[in-house]
Amino acid sequence: MSTGRRPGVDTASRILRLLAAVGVFCAVGPPVGGLVTWTMMGASTLRSPLPFVAGSYAEGVALALVAGLLVGLAALWLGSAPWFVPIAVVAVVNIALLATTIIAGPPHLVAAMIRVTRVFLPASLAATLVCWLLTRRLLRFA
Repeated sequence: MSTGRRPGVDTASRILRLLAAVGVFCAVGPPVGGLVTWTMMGASTLRSPLPFVAGSYAEGVALALVAGLLVGLAALWLGSAPWFVPIAVVAVVNIALLATTIIAGPPHLVAAMIRVTRVFLPASLAATLVCWLLTRRLLRFA
């Protein structure tokens, strides 16, 4: 008895849903991170959030791409992405960014990255959690 499902269609659907989720991470994640950074650095001095949000794409789209891929692949593997997946992804991505800076960067850049980690970590956590909330249904593969 056939279930009427074609394996290739199911695989294509999963891949398209994964790519759509990664697109959401890349589109939504950087401005959310920029707004969180603004609240931590510029809101108290009444600076405009526009530079933080506009600049967030230059700094955050690569991190959002990696975070979206990791959350999506974890959802494929686990059937969905529970709450601990985006938190673990943020930790892994931030540690990897800091480690590559320490390994490949000049000493002054390493010192700067260590100082700004206190700003990047909450911003990337907030951005990843917002994107995870937006894509939870999309990434339900079970």
